[in-house]
Amino acid sequence: MGETKQLCTFYVGDGYFGIPVGQVQEVVRPQPITPVPLAPKVVRGLINLRGQILTAIDLRNRSAGEPGDAAKADECVVRTDDGPVSFLVDEIAKCWT
Repeated sequence: MGETKQLCTFYVGDGYFGIPVGQVQEVVRPQPITPVPLAPKVVRGLINLRGQILTAIDLRNRSAGEPGDAAKADECVVRTDDGPVSFLVDEIAKCWT
């Protein structure tokens, strides 16, 4: 039989996606976002998460072409090789962290 993996799943537009739980640092409520001039549209801005500055990537903008309402977005902080980033998604479905 195949190997079982735990995922943090979320909705973006009409899509349903997942990230391996081991890459998820935490799920947080919407944070104030500071815009970054001249950044690509997918970069919504920067957030300050308990003193750590993270890039906020708007997956809704990337997939659907239209940015969502950042105040209503769920945020999933994901570990990457370059450090943690915050993914803005429509809704976290399930996350085992």
